[in-house]
Amino acid sequence: MTAAQRRYRRTEMAVAAAISAVLSGVFVALLFGGQAEVAVAGWNGLIVDALPQTAMIALMSSLVPTLLTRRRTRHGVIAPMLTASRWPAAVVLRIGAFVLLATVLAGGLHAALLPLGPSAWPLSAVFAGKILYGGVLGMGVAGLAVTAALRDPV
Repeated sequence: MTAAQRRYRRTEMAVAAAISAVLSGVFVALLFGGQAEVAVAGWNGLIVDALPQTAMIALMSSLVPTLLTRRRTRHGVIAPMLTASRWPAAVVLRIGAFVLLATVLAGGLHAALLPLGPSAWPLSAVFAGKILYGGVLGMGVAGLAVTAALRDPV
């Protein structure tokens, strides 16, 4: 990966992290606002809530950077990488794979780790945790998506 490609990838990752963090905070306020504590288990709990949050962040953090990167490589704004991508070439399949992988992994981690702590978390901790989680997830998925898109044939 060239220096320009690394810079481009870092920029896309930072944008995805910021957007995902902000949207995660907005949805915490909408879904859990007014509650003193948020349960870990149950249909309104953090474990179940992690699934749609992860799926939506993975969807937007992979779809938008993939489409933008493909467009930019086609127009010569950024040079493509010379090695082929291991991810599916079809955008729908690739994004679906990113979403499925992220949701299964994150859902499993939430289901395994959250019950080890308290049965409910204060809203302030949920707010901070969800913002951090959204930012980190968005950054990671965008990094994978940009790298894969840079390896697509132009």
